[in-house]
Amino acid sequence: MPSISLLAAGSNARGQLATGDTEDAHQFRPCIFIGNSAGVLPNRIAAVEQIACGSNHTLALLRTDDGKTELWGCGDGSKGQLGPSYGAHTHKASDDARAVFRPLDLPSELAGVGPLDGFTVRLIAVGWETSYVALSHPDRGDVLFSMGANDFGNLGVGAHTSPRSNPSVHAVDLSNLRPSDEARPGAILKILSLSAGPHHTVVRVSFAFPDGSSRTFLAGWGTSRHGQLGPILNEANRPNPSTSSPHPIPADDPDDIMAISLGNQHTVCLRSSGHLYALGSTRKEQLSGIEALAGVKQIDCTWNGTYALLDSGEVVATGSNTHCQLGRGAGTHERHGGLAPVQFPFALCPGQVSHLICGSEHVLCIIDRSDTSESDAHITREVWGWGWNEHGNLGTGGTDDVGVPVKIWPPPPSVVPAGESAGDIVHAWAGCGTSFLFVHRH
Repeated sequence: MPSISLLAAGSNARGQLATGDTEDAHQFRPCIFIGNSAGVLPNRIAAVEQIACGSNHTLALLRTDDGKTELWGCGDGSKGQLGPSYGAHTHKASDDARAVFRPLDLPSELAGVGPLDGFTVRLIAVGWETSYVALSHPDRGDVLFSMGANDFGNLGVGAHTSPRSNPSVHAVDLSNLRPSDEARPGAILKILSLSAGPHHTVVRVSFAFPDGSSRTFLAGWGTSRHGQLGPILNEANRPNPSTSSPHPIPADDPDDIMAISLGNQHTVCLRSSGHLYALGSTRKEQLSGIEALAGVKQIDCTWNGTYALLDSGEVVATGSNTHCQLGRGAGTHERHGGLAPVQFPFALCPGQVSHLICGSEHVLCIIDRSDTSESDAHITREVWGWGWNEHGNLGTGGTDDVGVPVKIWPPPPSVVPAGESAGDIVHAWAGCGTSFLFVHRH
């Protein structure tokens, strides 16, 4: 009988893999959803829409059979990053009790917003110890709320909130992003994208007006010292270390931005033209040469690097290489490097890489490969990975860093239990020394 499953590998000190314990997993293990056996998703769940990972906590956005969404979480909730209901359930529980996914109760109403009846979760993002959830309603504007630590203004709600434990849910006010000449009544807010690095967050939002017109804006908050949110200066005309409320980010044409990815100190935007727009630090060459690229299809960032999938099928990278994360071989000892191709052991064709996925300092690619050994051409979807592997996050069975891409899914037949299928990969996510695979078994 067909089934779906979520698997995880890597860092697990606070149960953020949801494998039922707090031991690092060096091979992919089935996640546990409370009330269900390992590897079994709740009956009503049809798909895993998104996984978002923090330092020691994980959010999962699940889609039900009737098209609704549910928000689940696991791991460390001590800073309020998994919401007040999670903290109430796990406050005195053992670490293993936090090592399973639990449903997270949404607040019934939110200060400054009102009742949340009819809202559903549409987007999630996670910083180091802070979580962000975007809600949508068929007849109202979108709502963004934040939970958790506020060390660098991460909550986006101003400086009045304590930087430490925040068990409450906070509404992030995006309404003030419109300039005064756009303060027309009846505007409906739509959150187009939501992206988080360890300590800064960027949203792309649009305001739709009753006359059918709309305006799109970029905004961000959190750490800003390196210009990752654009030029934000203090009274001494020096860069502000951080900004605690949404601040407009300059962009020539925000409507033209198709994707946004954040590192630790940099921000990269992909335009529909296939060119990139970048902000922030390039001290580790994380922005070296990228604005000269053309034909970019996808982007993603590690903490200190930038990766791009090109129309040609090639994956190129620049930035930190302290753990071989540029994919240029273990014999390459440079601590960082400029823009160059990742060295796959085979030539990549256009369209072969379907997804480029970056964790903190490791990278995954979902690749469609043809099996020419049979008379009929057969496409196999595989996951390849490389880079930092200290916690076993590449699922190789060991903890040595991986210098060039290696296949990590499907696993070798020797590690698949007799009579079972490894499963076909549907999607993958990478976090802070963690990797998650969503698989379908026939």
